[in-house]
Amino acid sequence: MPTLPESHLPYTDKYFIRSRIVLEREGMNPWVTVQVFFRNGPGVIQGVEEAAEVFRAYSPLAAHEGRVLALPDGGVFKPLEPVMHIEGPVLDVIELETMYLGILASRTSVANGLPSPDPAAVAARAGAIRRMLPAKHLMYFGARHWHWSMEEAICEAAIRAGFDSCATDAGARAAGLAAGVGTIPHALVVVFASFVGPAHATREAALAFDRDIEAGCPRIALVDTFNREMDDALDTARALGSRLWGVRLDTAGELVGQGGAAFDGRAFATGPGVSVTGTAAVRRALDEAGFEHVNIVLSSGFGDLDKVAAFAEAERRQGRLFEALGIGGLFDAWHATADIVRVQGRPLAKAGRAYHGSPRLLRIV
Repeated sequence: MPTLPESHLPYTDKYFIRSRIVLEREGMNPWVTVQVFFRNGPGVIQGVEEAAEVFRAYSPLAAHEGRVLALPDGGVFKPLEPVMHIEGPVLDVIELETMYLGILASRTSVANGLPSPDPAAVAARAGAIRRMLPAKHLMYFGARHWHWSMEEAICEAAIRAGFDSCATDAGARAAGLAAGVGTIPHALVVVFASFVGPAHATREAALAFDRDIEAGCPRIALVDTFNREMDDALDTARALGSRLWGVRLDTAGELVGQGGAAFDGRAFATGPGVSVTGTAAVRRALDEAGFEHVNIVLSSGFGDLDKVAAFAEAERRQGRLFEALGIGGLFDAWHATADIVRVQGRPLAKAGRAYHGSPRLLRIV
């Protein structure tokens, strides 16, 4: 087991670091429950005790009477089954997600037969995406998909193959860039929803980001949290006006995005997740409302070369759809996912997710 670094921050997705700044400045620190699961399975989980060390090393969670419950190392789990619950003040946990998910994903992937990522293969896939999208901004968003100790090597391979940026400072600096990039995660929007309600949480989170984060960081609002991609994009654009650089679509794979179409046999054009029809609906809504300047960033599933090709072809046929992609899947892995599912003991989560209790989880922190 590698010795943990002195600080988790270089290996943390930038949007979690910025989210902590926003929450501190806005005076928000509610008690949350975070739920972790894998879509893959059935399988055997590993990395649990190593992940527990992340909380012990970097968080006052236990001192604040929070706790972490999990399946033990070697436990068998099913797809979508909770493998971990984290309970405590959001400021004690929001910066740790990248590191503990990467540990769980990498150790569990290897335990279930997958090899560690090969930087040469990472570069090959990144290069293939760049060739399909020569004019788009490509961001590597995969720190949570593998162990922190490989972050520099993976980011260096992606940037060398043509990607423009990556989400952690450690990866960016290894690749010769100044710093990681990132703006707003679902966690920040869900916390705002606990204070202002879901109807305008996306807008209010973006306004707080605009107040609290340095002016040089592009204002990019995440608009899919409550499956109102069109409505929340417009609500936020009206509030920020010319200061809004873009909106990000990351619609969960369980849901059809607002304005999208049910699956009709056309892979990636229709159906759940980030689709061509859903993206086109948001682009059209922004343009018709006079927000042509607002760009669209897409994430979720774009490590799949067939999905990239489908969107590239759609833009050639339909015109402008998106300006940037956030891509994590440059290698095969069993991805662990974490969501806030309760705030102050009450159910509250992004659309398509909900709290599920499990008597199989044991306290580890």
